[in-house]
Amino acid sequence: MHFEEALTKLGLTPIEATLYTTLCKNGALTGYEVAKLCGISRSNVYAGLYSLQEKGKCYLLDEEPNKYIALPKEDLLRSAQKDFSKVYETLETLYPESLLLSDPYITIKGYQNVVDKITNTILDCKSHLYILTTSDILEQFQAVLSEISTSKRVTIICDSHLIIGEALIHTKAKPILGFHMIMDTHCVITGDLSQESSQCLFTTNQSLVRLMRESLITELEMIRLTNH
Repeated sequence: MHFEEALTKLGLTPIEATLYTTLCKNGALTGYEVAKLCGISRSNVYAGLYSLQEKGKCYLLDEEPNKYIALPKEDLLRSAQKDFSKVYETLETLYPESLLLSDPYITIKGYQNVVDKITNTILDCKSHLYILTTSDILEQFQAVLSEISTSKRVTIICDSHLIIGEALIHTKAKPILGFHMIMDTHCVITGDLSQESSQCLFTTNQSLVRLMRESLITELEMIRLTNH
């Protein structure tokens, strides 16, 4: 994400983001100077500068000719933090209640979307995690798993020995395909995490949760018997 894209997350239009960035880089400027530097028509520049003033992102200096100056960095960051705090509180408080009467099966596609869902599910863990996957995939979640393993029970089956915080790691000799995780005996994520065709299934359906839990427990028992 570049600077101007981040500004649009604060509610600025692309033109306003460009104008603000120009003021940041060049200090106090007239509308004509801004238009010349940006290559944007003066009518659009003046409309954008007026809008920036209304949004509190720039000031008009009390001098002739009229010049505009960007909101200082420290003030912008405080404003952004305040705005995002309000957004977070609103989302948390007013998030609509679901009318779903049954446990859904959700398909998540796209590498980053799958990674984000797995990471968020790990962070939601209240007591324990069971994971079956390859060491290559595990390394992507090593930091977050290490963090929660200090207070949650994390049991992992993978294809090579790793050290991940205080997690219990069990090595399986046979090849492992995909990614499979149970969180708090509450939900399951299972699927593929390859860069080319990432896709996973997420569900809280208790029948599938029990089925996968029994499968993982069987895997653990087989590993213990093999090691003995």
